[in-house]
Amino acid sequence: MVENKFRGEIIDFDFKGLGITKLNRSPVFLNGGVIGDEVEYIITKKKKNFAKGEILKIIKKSKDRVESPCPYFKDCGGCDFLNYSDDKELKWKEADVNKNLNKLAGLDLEVEEVIDSPDKTHYRNNMQFQVKDGKIGLFAKNSKEIVPIKTCIMQKDSANQVIKIMWDYKKLKDLKRIGIRTNYKGDILLILVSKKGRLEIKDILSNLIDAGVKSIYLNYNKEDKTHYSREFEKIYGDDTIEERLLGINYKISPESFFQINGPATEKLYKKAIDYLEPKEDDKIYDLYCGVGSISLSVAKSGPEVIGIEIVESAVDDARENAEKNNIKARFVHGPAEETIDKLWEEEKIAPNKIIVDPPRKGLDEKLVNFLKENPVERLVYISCNPATQARDLKSLKEVYSVEKISLVNLFPNTAHVESVVLMSRK
Repeated sequence: MVENKFRGEIIDFDFKGLGITKLNRSPVFLNGGVIGDEVEYIITKKKKNFAKGEILKIIKKSKDRVESPCPYFKDCGGCDFLNYSDDKELKWKEADVNKNLNKLAGLDLEVEEVIDSPDKTHYRNNMQFQVKDGKIGLFAKNSKEIVPIKTCIMQKDSANQVIKIMWDYKKLKDLKRIGIRTNYKGDILLILVSKKGRLEIKDILSNLIDAGVKSIYLNYNKEDKTHYSREFEKIYGDDTIEERLLGINYKISPESFFQINGPATEKLYKKAIDYLEPKEDDKIYDLYCGVGSISLSVAKSGPEVIGIEIVESAVDDARENAEKNNIKARFVHGPAEETIDKLWEEEKIAPNKIIVDPPRKGLDEKLVNFLKENPVERLVYISCNPATQARDLKSLKEVYSVEKISLVNLFPNTAHVESVVLMSRK
């Protein structure tokens, strides 16, 4: 059977970084193309309103196409834009957010500032590598197949040294995943996800220690829905490693959430705090506070801050971080949409400012309604998914004026970006 070949120009990217061309006015999603490429392709999957395809060859290269510095880029799904110029990547992210603000939120507002990451490679402080058939790698693009790799240019050099050591591990076939967390000093917390229970690591332990590994945890995870289960067992070293942001120290345990790009995160938090304008007499809620990294950065200047977080271990870490840094802040365990209601009604603690930093799915509908029914003077919304943020802004704008939005390139060479919005009560 002869497959039909088509020609087209890549005119945009989707939210996963796939190139988009048009065939009979319907979008076709193609992996590997950049805006401006003229390509020849075939259709691999056809749906009612769109299709997916495979590029056979690039007929004419885009003027914005660059040579990828990564030998695995063609197959590996870890990065989207290593073949696209840095400047154009930032402009596309800005245009995409502006489009979301206009089409999804119905706002006549544009990004006021785009803040770039200080580092474009070697910035990731947390990565998970898959193990299959005794090989270490990352998922292929849009697939669960594994691309074997020996080094990743997105993580620290010390973390890459750990990968090289793990390739020589005699029990590698008994692993299903490897997690590597690094801190600003180069210390490493290593997580080994086991398929068969306890593992012996004597043959590689001394090499791992020489590479900077301070802590090793074993995780028992029979499922593939999450990177890790809750069953962590420390098998070597310290309980935690230490991270540092804006002059504040944080303990990082295996399951702690912490932004993957420290220097860019400092820029993000500075912008969020600038929008929040904290004052000593303020009462501020930090929703989805994690280990307290935003809460403590705000509380350092004197206002009363209450952080709310659904992950109990993160709340414990936040409280310890506050005590360790001698910063006064309160942390409460529970879902943001329920806990804020209880604090407001039962303890009569009505904040005048709120900062939210939800997961990719955005704000819970119940929380959106609560924020509308109990509007505050100033609301700052940090998001790693500008599309769900725009959805929430569409509802919140009934009560709040959406004043400013800035972007921080927290995830260089990917289609992801972090946005921060300032809203004020009408």
